[in-house]
Amino acid sequence: MVRRVSLTINRYNWSSLAMLFTTLTLITLLIDLAYSSVSCGFGTKSLGGTVPSGDIVLEYGSGVPLEITCNLKTDTIIVQSLFHAGKDRSNKTKFPSHRIMFYKNAEIVPKQYVTIVNATAAQLRIPNLPAGQDTYYCTLLLDYEHRKNESHGNSGVDIMQSYVSSTLPTVGHDVIGSNTNRSQQLGSQVGVCFNRVYVGYKPAIVKNFTCISKNWVNLRCNWSVSENPIKTTYTLIFRLPSRTGGRIFIKCPTDSDVRENYCYWDFNTTPMYRQPYEFYNFRINGQNVLGNSSSFFNFHHYANIIPASPINITVVDKTESSAMLRWSVGPMTNFPRELIYKIEYKSQWDSNPEDWHSVITSDVMCIMSLPSNQTNSALYSTTCKENDYYYYFNVTDLKYPSAHYDFRIYVRSSLARGEDKWSPPGNITMKTKPSIPRRPPRIDIGSFESITSLIDKSKRNIYIYWQEVDNSEKCGDSFEYRVYYTSTTKQNESTIHYSNEVYDSYAKFQELSTSVGYNFIIYSSNKEGLSAEFSTIYVPSESQGIEKPILLTKMAFDEKGVFELSWKNSGTMKLFTSNELNYYTLFWCDNVNHHPYQCNGYMDWTHVPSSELRCNITILNYNVNNYYRFAISSNNERLVRNGTNSYNQINYKSSGMVWESCTIQNNINARKVENVWVSVISSTFIGLRWNIDCADRTGLISEYQIFYCTVVSTKNNVCNGFMFSKTISRKAAQKEGGFILITNLEPNTTYIVSITINTNDGKIIHSDPLQITTLVLGGSWYLKQEYPKFIQ
Repeated sequence: MVRRVSLTINRYNWSSLAMLFTTLTLITLLIDLAYSSVSCGFGTKSLGGTVPSGDIVLEYGSGVPLEITCNLKTDTIIVQSLFHAGKDRSNKTKFPSHRIMFYKNAEIVPKQYVTIVNATAAQLRIPNLPAGQDTYYCTLLLDYEHRKNESHGNSGVDIMQSYVSSTLPTVGHDVIGSNTNRSQQLGSQVGVCFNRVYVGYKPAIVKNFTCISKNWVNLRCNWSVSENPIKTTYTLIFRLPSRTGGRIFIKCPTDSDVRENYCYWDFNTTPMYRQPYEFYNFRINGQNVLGNSSSFFNFHHYANIIPASPINITVVDKTESSAMLRWSVGPMTNFPRELIYKIEYKSQWDSNPEDWHSVITSDVMCIMSLPSNQTNSALYSTTCKENDYYYYFNVTDLKYPSAHYDFRIYVRSSLARGEDKWSPPGNITMKTKPSIPRRPPRIDIGSFESITSLIDKSKRNIYIYWQEVDNSEKCGDSFEYRVYYTSTTKQNESTIHYSNEVYDSYAKFQELSTSVGYNFIIYSSNKEGLSAEFSTIYVPSESQGIEKPILLTKMAFDEKGVFELSWKNSGTMKLFTSNELNYYTLFWCDNVNHHPYQCNGYMDWTHVPSSELRCNITILNYNVNNYYRFAISSNNERLVRNGTNSYNQINYKSSGMVWESCTIQNNINARKVENVWVSVISSTFIGLRWNIDCADRTGLISEYQIFYCTVVSTKNNVCNGFMFSKTISRKAAQKEGGFILITNLEPNTTYIVSITINTNDGKIIHSDPLQITTLVLGGSWYLKQEYPKFIQ
């Protein structure tokens, strides 16, 4: 007797159902089937089989339904026992085929798709299946589980279950399906047979077919295929457009076309890469059980080559504005079609590092290197055919002398189309030759400052200011500025007088005469020499100069880099006439250091009509870490007659620069009186002076109030008794130049004094306190050295 193995299905164990039926041939009931004609496959013992057996393939959209007939073997004990249980609870006849169930993967197929064929066969029929791959299982229900409160008779089912229980191990309990009765639940089942069902398509035409040759030494073709549940294979073949090659189909060297949808050839594959042929005729054949397809491609080989980077790149000659480049291209030297080159370059001074200048050309020079003992150093040719040839191209119109340039050289076939066919770049960096500076520094008519000596009123120091030449225009090493003026001796000889000091943005001349006008000349200079052009600026004598503007005030706004400049004229500047033009120049300087250091940063300026006394300036590229100083000059341009009725000469005059005298925040509440000092002192009075320029120019101050009291000790600024005050109006303070006399003081007594600003809106702002000790009784008074008027 054959040992029988059975498997029951737990209704809560749905996730294991697919594994259950996939291993059907190992775990189904084993019985003696020697005399049966129904089978679930060769060598497989089961309760029956399916028709058709094995894999089922359907074409999607063909209208052919899925039909699977599940047949039970009548000569098995289990099937025969089910005939004895041929009545259901309604006393209707029940055949074994009524117990046949179908599953799609792990789900029960609804009963409307199942038809009873005869007592031992049931058919599954599903029309219009979607594309996909699924497994259908045929099972046999052995028994039903009745409700526990119902009694059971000794039916054929009971007899069969008793037999199965005594001979078969149980690994599950029951299954609930959508086609079961609520009063009865599915119980033990056993697998009969299964089919894998594929619903798909005939082989489709391949997509995205591309072939690329790398450096004309190999070829790789790639393509993509449509998804298909039905196993489909694609193979690639090609033939060459020649009398002989046209009759021979060449296959892919490996099975990569079948496995991974690509094919590769080089000189070491079999068949090898066919380098000399400009065109290939490709065919890709698709095949599955539903049919065949063929895709044809006429491939332009020479238009789909991506060369390797140019090699052996050198600079064989260069000037301040050009570079002769030389390179080679390896195997592409023998390419039978024209090559096109793209040369990109950028300099260290280009503002955007991502912007490259580009030259695309086929106008290159091909030169064959010859042995050094030959008299001719080069042999020129328009077509290179040997590996020892070099290509040359002279890149001209380079903007910057003495500058580092990066070059990138690309190459591609002249037949190629699209930016993706360029080779990777070959790279080289070089420096152009230096030259004399491009230009002198930029100046303005008023970009000078004349300061009369306090000791000798006939002498003055003159500062000449300019806008720095950009680094990109210095054009060489050892760059500097040459500033000088000339004078003529009694012997009519010219003498050059260079500046005493020269810096990045200004030059200083010392001890010049106040009664002489000077014409200054400024060159840019480096190792190669002086700039071809020069700048000139005329500084008139003190008697010839025009009046300077006064009270230049800078107001700094909250917005970074926004300033308001205001000033007053001397009252003598006239409006322009038909032959005269008066205007102001506003200068600003990006300086690291505050006053009293001279401006030695980048300087710029703008012209303002003489009718204006206020101007807003917005500084581009504002740097919060730098200090910005401002200056102003008054300028005059007058047309001079040439002796007739026409004008042909312009006479320039300027007052020179006057630097700002104070800075005001746009919020007056943040401002206080600074630079307070004692100008006169005695035993009973002190003269107090302060700088009123900045604090008073906003027009918001109503008056100044001075507070003073004696102190407990010189080490403690706490008042010792009553605090006194004295008030002076803004107008009176201006008239007195910021001075007030405090009287009725005690001799040899220490006082603290502070000044407050009273604003029109009621705000009071205190200065820092100042400690003062009066003289002893009987002593005379004396003047104290005044503090300098600091620029704020």
